[in-house]
Amino acid sequence: MLIKVIIPCHLDSLRLKRKVLINIEGLPMIEHVRRRVLLAEEIGEVLIATGDSEIKDIVESFGGKVVFTNNIHQNGTSRVFEAISKINCSHVLLVQGDEPLLIPSYLDLFVKSIKESKDEMMWNAISEINNPDDIDDNNKVKCILNIKNQIIFCFRKSPVSNSNYNKNIFKIQGLIAFKKETLAKIVNTKNTSFSYLESIEQMKAIENGIKIKAVKLPEGLPSVNDIDELRLVKKILSEDQNQISLLKKISNESFKKN
Repeated sequence: MLIKVIIPCHLDSLRLKRKVLINIEGLPMIEHVRRRVLLAEEIGEVLIATGDSEIKDIVESFGGKVVFTNNIHQNGTSRVFEAISKINCSHVLLVQGDEPLLIPSYLDLFVKSIKESKDEMMWNAISEINNPDDIDDNNKVKCILNIKNQIIFCFRKSPVSNSNYNKNIFKIQGLIAFKKETLAKIVNTKNTSFSYLESIEQMKAIENGIKIKAVKLPEGLPSVNDIDELRLVKKILSEDQNQISLLKKISNESFKKN
């Protein structure tokens, strides 16, 4: 099993323009993510996939490696597929570029789950939802699992009328892994109406019969979709002791180059 880690990113994000380059505690957001991934023990090489020269130049100035893609991609999945199309690997791990609070040990848990379930085709990290308001928050993609711990449906607003079921709804986290041939199948299959209308890439896989193994993380951490979530991330970085410790590690001038 040879796993490659790809972080897809671009400047033209819908809800918060140029968000991956927003300065957070002295580093652009994408560099926070890249460095945290490198702290994971189960991870080797990390590649940034982008079609924006500005992102490429900034990442490379920090010593990061970039795969330059075309800039017509509608989602991160197709950008990652272009990036790995000529790279030797059996699996690809997609890490979203707007996850500046990523905890390296959680990434290790995710990779270990992949290695322990070799017969699966696709994996997605999930977490419990502690804030009831998140159930119908459009910025947060949620899911429902079957009895085999597989994701069977993803949504932005809950389709469930009985609120007692909320404890069985989980938040989708920005860690997704595929067998290389599975990613090729997803990208080369015609888009499905639900995945397109709701902008949920996982539903394209599900609607085409691909099973997604859910990997539950110890906690859910906010990504950055809008200015309010950016403020929340900055608050957590200044108050949470674990996050403060990680911030010190990645902010060190001698941080290892990829």
